[in-house]
Amino acid sequence: MARLTRILFGLCLLVVAACQSTLQTSDLDAVLTNPDHTGIRWGLVVADMDGKELLALRPDDRFTPASNTKIVTTLAAYHHLEQLEAAILAPGTHVLLEEAASEDLPSLILKGGGDAMLMDAQDCELQCLATLADGVAALGLTEFDMVIGDDTWLPFERWGIGWSVEDLQFYYGTAISALSVNDNLVWVEIEAGDTVGGPATVRWREGDTYLSLHNELRTVEADAETDFGVERYPGSPSVRIYGHVAMGRDLIRFPLAIENPAEYAALRFKRLLEIRGIRVNGVATRHRKLNLADTPPEPDADIAPSTRSEPLEQSAQQPSIAALEAAPLKDTLRRISKDSENLHADLLLRRLGKIDGTGSRRYGLIQLESLMDEAGIPDTSYALHGGSGMSIYNRISPRAMVQLLAFAARQDWFETWLADQPIGGVDGTLERRFVGTELEGRIFAKTGTLNGANALSGVMVATSGRRLLFSIFANDRPTTTESATREMDALLTLIAKTY
Repeated sequence: MARLTRILFGLCLLVVAACQSTLQTSDLDAVLTNPDHTGIRWGLVVADMDGKELLALRPDDRFTPASNTKIVTTLAAYHHLEQLEAAILAPGTHVLLEEAASEDLPSLILKGGGDAMLMDAQDCELQCLATLADGVAALGLTEFDMVIGDDTWLPFERWGIGWSVEDLQFYYGTAISALSVNDNLVWVEIEAGDTVGGPATVRWREGDTYLSLHNELRTVEADAETDFGVERYPGSPSVRIYGHVAMGRDLIRFPLAIENPAEYAALRFKRLLEIRGIRVNGVATRHRKLNLADTPPEPDADIAPSTRSEPLEQSAQQPSIAALEAAPLKDTLRRISKDSENLHADLLLRRLGKIDGTGSRRYGLIQLESLMDEAGIPDTSYALHGGSGMSIYNRISPRAMVQLLAFAARQDWFETWLADQPIGGVDGTLERRFVGTELEGRIFAKTGTLNGANALSGVMVATSGRRLLFSIFANDRPTTTESATREMDALLTLIAKTY
């Protein structure tokens, strides 16, 4: 009898353990249900590192992935890393001398090569525009006609398909160009005035003057709320800032997007030359407009695909007088993942498009689709229109995302890619999430946020020590509600404790 009792007790423990190691739909609903978030459509897949599914909720529904799109883009980049780091796909930034046709002054061509890391901040240490200015100064010439910002290495596609117009004025919607400096951002500074009811101060950060500012900000009492808005329509040369700023408020700084990065870079370069005593009469730009060659032919078409551009040609009329090598691609890959850099991601997509094409967005998407096909993912489970996640047309299912991660986990570069991802409670866009939970320091995942959408996909280390792949989406969130990340994080923490 005692032996039978022990056997029955052991069976009971097994049953309890089995119950504790699985979650039911009702368990998920209990965590995800929030009266303030009624209407959210949730999708989830959790699997082991081989891709065997452990938990699924609407696994084949297609969701807006937001910045989870960057997972596909960066995985494709690691898959083609050697090709992307070759000189033909990473030509760096060059200054060329263009002699005048007559007795006029020569001009300088600042030619971009798709390097997203080019900077000209005072504390710049790498990829510094000032290095190129020093190279020009070493020539001993003191005057040039023009600085020409040249971004013809890529076709001129300033924005992606499906970007929302209201996003174009802010840092996450800045224009894309083969010649990009300072992340294509300019910074505004705001301070309260000296008297209540008087104007507040609005100015560009030193060196960032690019557009005209229309200041409609007023100063209010110290105990009042600071509240202001920004308005700039596409194509407008001015920015309107309105609202009120409380007296005693610390200096406010925020970035705004620019629309013509090549022109902006030329202006920045002109300023650096003038600091070095070199006179420049003006700036101009050169772009390469989209044409039919930038659209890949249909797979069964009897037309040979367009080939990538040749390396930067330096003819006798356009000798290179200064050059910067492209930044290591791994630096920009890390920024894309850790900080969710949209500009860097969409430039990376176009660099991928140089592998077998012209560098257009469409040729970049061919490489993303090729990766999905190699991973065995049906094209009915996703739709990709850009590299950053800004497009409202992007779609992917949780199952497709986990299948892609499982494919990546079998590659020798996967752990390097995983180290780029934000870590819960530690850094990047997950620095403030999962703090004090089972997943602090144990979840490595890419975030995603867009109007009405939240997403998180990657790898978590369960309490048991088991590594799990996961993808979770929250779509159709009512516009009057806040982010759905609280429920998302609670569910993932429960999963970590269970599996």
